[in-house]
Amino acid sequence: MKVRKNPYAVRLIFLSLFLLGSPLFGSHPFYVSICEMNYKSETESLEISLRIFTDDLERTLQDWGTEKLYLGELNESPKTDSLLKKYIFQVLSIEIEGETTSVEFIGKEVEQALTWIYLEAKNVPNFDKIMISNRMLFQSFPEQTNLIHVNQRGKIKSLLLTKNNPAGELAWDKE
Repeated sequence: MKVRKNPYAVRLIFLSLFLLGSPLFGSHPFYVSICEMNYKSETESLEISLRIFTDDLERTLQDWGTEKLYLGELNESPKTDSLLKKYIFQVLSIEIEGETTSVEFIGKEVEQALTWIYLEAKNVPNFDKIMISNRMLFQSFPEQTNLIHVNQRGKIKSLLLTKNNPAGELAWDKE
């Protein structure tokens, strides 16, 4: 399903849900991640940031077979970044104009209940079509929703991905 009307309103709704789901209000009753992709024509790169509830990410990684990572804590496992990278590259894929795009893991930040993960695809020519598959957290949370926003040529387009619909395509008019 494509969300086209007003991506800023959608962002506001999901930001509100994130805030209401913070530890200040108890455990969150919904499962959502947000992925923002910004194409930078001057550097021919696609900058990607993922926002995920930390407890959901930790549980999924444990279900995936890792030890408890203690994300953002003083005793965080030294293996965390390599395990995150391995997991993300198994559940997230991007095709631009029909070609699989190589993505680099830049790093992560943990802020209270959210983990931010940063990725980048380099040497990406200006594109009109992008296909995104994001199966993040579906293994542990079948009701998980992954919201994707892609900013290309100043136009933001969005996808809402679920376990039953884990991939989608966005297209921009040729200029």
